[in-house]
Amino acid sequence: MLLPTLRVFLALAVVYLPSTAVFAFQPGADYGLYKTTNLYNCSGTVLTSNVTARNSVDTLPQIEPLSDAGWEQWDFFMHGTFPIIMRWYQGDQSDCSSTPSVGKIDVAILDVNGTNVQTTLVGPLTYKNDAGVKAISIGDNTFHWDNSTQWYNLTLNVDGYSLVLNTYSAMLDTFHPNVGYYDGRLSSVGDPALYGSVPITRGQSGGYLLTPDKQNITLDGLTTLKHMFSEKALPGYISGYSSAIVWGYSTGFYDTHVFIEIDESNGTVHQAAYIGRAIQSPTVKTTFSSTYAIYAVTDDTALYHLTINQGLQTINSTFPGCSAVNNMSYAFNLTLAGVLGEFTDLGGGKTTYYTLNGTTSAPFGGKLVSAPISGAFEVYQAPTTSK
Repeated sequence: MLLPTLRVFLALAVVYLPSTAVFAFQPGADYGLYKTTNLYNCSGTVLTSNVTARNSVDTLPQIEPLSDAGWEQWDFFMHGTFPIIMRWYQGDQSDCSSTPSVGKIDVAILDVNGTNVQTTLVGPLTYKNDAGVKAISIGDNTFHWDNSTQWYNLTLNVDGYSLVLNTYSAMLDTFHPNVGYYDGRLSSVGDPALYGSVPITRGQSGGYLLTPDKQNITLDGLTTLKHMFSEKALPGYISGYSSAIVWGYSTGFYDTHVFIEIDESNGTVHQAAYIGRAIQSPTVKTTFSSTYAIYAVTDDTALYHLTINQGLQTINSTFPGCSAVNNMSYAFNLTLAGVLGEFTDLGGGKTTYYTLNGTTSAPFGGKLVSAPISGAFEVYQAPTTSK
């Protein structure tokens, strides 16, 4: 049963103050560069690869804020004290007339003293892009990066709630899908195409939530951040996309699985998937001493198989094993367990987030280990016609 839901829509009147433009692509970013093949590292012993890049600048805004068109989106997922979903927009993915100077924030926080908080804020964006601070803001709501782009700090004030989260990227790998072997590319059609990455495949967040009745709740949890953008709206060439963030734990290791499925209007489907592992410290059980990328796969059914059954509300995915792990495969079996939140873009596109529960089996210590998993499933449906 879903808890009572508090729904708020706020339109903020903020004076737009132009500052140094963020150019697309950000200088130093890897997007659009021709790259190599998929990562096949089933043993989990390689820290980085040419597909899971360390280039943290790819997380920064890639669309120029003063552009006539284009949009950019950051999806923030956290599970811990509360499940938290936040989408931070510049521009609108389903509205051809939208410009990046228009900002939007969607937030869903579950079970805060028996209430689900679901909030949307819309207003002009302000920017900072200098040597010390890189940030985008709507009023006093800010998403900013440190100089190394390894800390991602969020401040949100809506309807009497104050949310502060500081997230550190525990795995320095950034997963870049690579349709056609072009770094960060998620589609094969469209001029320009849809791009994206998962700049935090496994992060650690801490902070607090201050409620309207002045209760100060300490927050702690694991996080994933997904980043997508394009210089044109999606309806013309993409009918929808889905993605999932899944976390699984078993005694000595912690696996994170991310997948993205893109449905092009011409019937082509692209699938990109990542799995990474954190090894628990032998002395301090709450910390992880090592992190590894195991797979980073795009459009390769030999390395990744995904089945989404909307009728049965199930998702099953597998990665193959290899001789290093006695040919034992990695498997995720998931069931949709309820709606976390639902948001509608200014242009009519609809995004629904679902709770995921299930089990995983994976090789560890020379044997196949099973464990419970949980996560979030995102489904975007473009409007029939773009505005």
